[in-house]
Amino acid sequence: MKQHHNLAKLAMPLILSTSAVKATTLSEVWSQIKANSPVQEASKLQEQSLQEAVDRSSKHWLPKVYLDVKAYRSNDPSHSFVGLLEQRKVEQADFAPNLLNHPDSSTYTRGAIGFDLPLYEGGMKKNQVELYQHTLTAQKSNTQQVEIEQYSQVSQAYGSIAVLKNQIDKLNGISNEIQKLLKSYQIGQKSNPVGYSGLLGMKSLSNRLTGLIEQFKSQQIVYYKMLNVMGFSNENWSPEFDSTVKYIDKNMSSPAAEDGSYKTDSFAQNAEAAFSVADMEQARFLPKVGAFAETYAFKGERDTANGYNAGLYLQWSLFDPADLGRVKEAKIKAQSYKKQVQALLQQEAAEKNGTIVSDQALRANLKLLDDSDKLLNEQMQVAGTLFRNGSITALQLVEILNRRTDLVVQQVEIETNLLKTAAQKIIKTKFDIPVQQNSGGR
Repeated sequence: MKQHHNLAKLAMPLILSTSAVKATTLSEVWSQIKANSPVQEASKLQEQSLQEAVDRSSKHWLPKVYLDVKAYRSNDPSHSFVGLLEQRKVEQADFAPNLLNHPDSSTYTRGAIGFDLPLYEGGMKKNQVELYQHTLTAQKSNTQQVEIEQYSQVSQAYGSIAVLKNQIDKLNGISNEIQKLLKSYQIGQKSNPVGYSGLLGMKSLSNRLTGLIEQFKSQQIVYYKMLNVMGFSNENWSPEFDSTVKYIDKNMSSPAAEDGSYKTDSFAQNAEAAFSVADMEQARFLPKVGAFAETYAFKGERDTANGYNAGLYLQWSLFDPADLGRVKEAKIKAQSYKKQVQALLQQEAAEKNGTIVSDQALRANLKLLDDSDKLLNEQMQVAGTLFRNGSITALQLVEILNRRTDLVVQQVEIETNLLKTAAQKIIKTKFDIPVQQNSGGR
């Protein structure tokens, strides 16, 4: 049998010739996606819109100033007589019944400028300002939550690409070794049952490796396309990555705070906004007081005159069946929103505790797999020597390589689940997205 490569090399990732592939950090991927993200931009625009609403509503104490200009022609009895009055040119002859009932058509122009200053509105506008302020604060929290959720997707996809790449390299190493064994295997004839059994075992393992490699590559493509859809347009790139645990601790490590996420903050502010709505409904039953003034100039066919109106007004809806129950309804809704916030906090706390327990279990299992990986590497070195000396059969060697393949599959499953758990955990907290990410875990 021809001498083959040391089986210990199977434990190392295969270094591919990828000169056209650029190593790209998570920071580069995230920066481009963040800059091009429609969902983040939409949330920020909504925030700006609400800021304008707050600014506008906070100026409710300013007077309403208006300009009213009309030019019209009429033979309407009331308009014609009032027009004469506003010109201050009523004559004795104008009171003739025939002229009052059938006036000639005349052209009139009236221009007025005035203001309306609300002095008291029952707290309606004040509570409206509070409503918009709570809504704006809720939207700011929502914007941060949207950014964190997208970052969790990006960091999980980036890490999964790296994990799959590492394991594909390992499987390619095993596959290359199997191909070399198949080319050099001399005792695989059917007349030799032991040798033929070894040949079948190597072919079966080769087929399994091919299937696993294609499966992992397909999963990689899904994550690459996901990042592309989210806004990362670079091509021919690969992640910088060393260790899944180090990568998570560096880029996806969430705080241990118990005060909930930005999502719960947003819900809490919306609940406060609901209480402001209840206060606004209460204002329906209170009086409104204001001051007004208007000066005008009126021009008709006889003359031009001017005048003014100024004073105070009181408006008070004493009874309107449409207002009955509005305050109680709004308060019940506000209490309902408050209870929903409490329920959400409890749900998040339970889910976060679940991810913590899951994270600890996955890390422990991964540590055991890493220890098993070292033992298996040593076993492969010994088995390689024994195989070359003829002390073990090809079937026995294939069994060790199969266990190595099983280990790779288990590592992929645990590491991708570890990334998924970390991604789920950070969206349950007020996660601070790292500013600098020079590498993927080094």
